[in-house]
Amino acid sequence: MIWYSMLLEEDQRKTEAQTLVVSDNEGFSCLCAFMVVGATFMSAQMFKHLGILKAGAAGFILQASVLTKAVGVYWSGALTNHTALLFFLGFIVLSRLGHMSYEVIGSQILQTEIPPSKANLIGATEVSIASLAESIILGVVITANDVSHFGFLATLSLISVVGAAWLFCRWLL
Repeated sequence: MIWYSMLLEEDQRKTEAQTLVVSDNEGFSCLCAFMVVGATFMSAQMFKHLGILKAGAAGFILQASVLTKAVGVYWSGALTNHTALLFFLGFIVLSRLGHMSYEVIGSQILQTEIPPSKANLIGATEVSIASLAESIILGVVITANDVSHFGFLATLSLISVVGAAWLFCRWLL
C-alpha cells in the first residue's frame, strides 16, 4: 500500500517532468491486478507441492527477495534512467505475486490449521495487530509524506516484509 500511494504521488511529480509517461503507470496498475489473479493459481500449486505452511513461507520469501531487488534498484540511484525505472516497477509488480499468494495461503492457514476453540482469539489478535500496523504505517506516511522520503519508506517497508518472513519461518521451525 505504501509503495502504491508513494508511487502515485511520485508519478504525479515525475509526469510533470516528463520522466514517467502515463502509459507506464497504467501498465503498472494493470500488471498489479493480474498478479492477484496469478497468485491465486500460483498459491494452489505451491500448496499442492509444498504443503500449506511451507507454501506460506515461500510466498513471504518471494515477496521479500523481490522487494530487496526493487529497493536495491532504487538506492542505486539509477531511477532517472527509464529502463531502470521500469525494472523497479517490474520488481514491485512481482512482489505483489508473493504478497497475494501469501494472502491466499494465510487465509487457508487460518481456516484449516487453527483449532476451532482458538479461532476467535487468533482472528481477533490478527485484526488487532493488523490495525496497529496500519496506524503506525499511516503515521509514518503522514510524517514523511514528501517524495524525498520515498527511499526511507521503501526501506522501512522492506524491513517489515523481511521481518515478517523471518518470524513466519521461525514459527515453522
